[in-house]
Amino acid sequence: MAVLRWGILGCGNVAEHKGGPPLYSVDNSELIAVMRRDQAKAEDFAHRHGAKRAYTDVDKLLSDDEINAIYIATPPHLHCEQTIRAAQAGKHILCEKPMAMSVSECQQMIDACSEAGVTLMIAYYRNHYPNVEKMKALMDEDAIGDVVLARINCTAYYNPNRKDLRNWRINPEISGGGVLMDIGSHRISLLQYLMGDVASVKGFAETVHLDGTVDDSAVFTLRFESGAHAVANINWNVGIGVDDIEVYGTKGGLRCSPLNSENLTLKTKSEGVKTLPQKPLPHTHTGLVKDFINHIRTGEPIRCTGELGLQTNAIIARIMQA
Repeated sequence: MAVLRWGILGCGNVAEHKGGPPLYSVDNSELIAVMRRDQAKAEDFAHRHGAKRAYTDVDKLLSDDEINAIYIATPPHLHCEQTIRAAQAGKHILCEKPMAMSVSECQQMIDACSEAGVTLMIAYYRNHYPNVEKMKALMDEDAIGDVVLARINCTAYYNPNRKDLRNWRINPEISGGGVLMDIGSHRISLLQYLMGDVASVKGFAETVHLDGTVDDSAVFTLRFESGAHAVANINWNVGIGVDDIEVYGTKGGLRCSPLNSENLTLKTKSEGVKTLPQKPLPHTHTGLVKDFINHIRTGEPIRCTGELGLQTNAIIARIMQA
């Protein structure tokens, strides 16, 4: 019998391609039901992904006794309310990122899950990429010496003339912000995983090019409790796509480019450049679901907790306030 029996709340593009498939392709995980307001689209999603039932009402999904976990794949402005309702229904929760619209909402979600005795995981899936995990292991093994610096370079171009400018991602009342909330939250969480707790934050999140009200450019620095630094740029206004992370230490450096690929290199003065290919995950959320199942079965901590999600939101808030 499956350890986690899932219901999906929100059957859009993210659930279709990223979060949905691992719910039924990972061992000990089963997709039971889905919810979408459009009945035909809900039934079509359920049919294509092998779910038993399709609902158009949140309460009906949450009252399904066969379900013990909910994947919340709706836009950020709904995360807090839906997480609280799912927790009160006694369901474990995997919630999409960014965790919520504010630090206050994040805390409400954490409190509700704690009171209900259910687990809350935030979908910062890049922390589970094999090459990122290998990078972390090499750092812990002293492969690059004392870690002193990390660099993030994440660029793309969001064409201001595209029809999807009506998309929720550039509506701050739905998304909570622009590129920093959407893509930047992933990279901040990644830096937290690799480098540890953040002590101080400085940066900018502004509209430089996009014809809209949300930020299309974010540049920031982080200082960690260890004393190490990180510098990052997150862009929707650059004509080429780049997705790099580099970490430097007193003995050498590590580089992933792009993140979910086989492209991991270790460079040291003594041994030169080594290529350390890692097999990419079949779906972005595969590692998250495996971690969740392991937690339920063994009690071991999950990697992407609600508390860490709150800290990510707090860092974003400090950059945006600057």
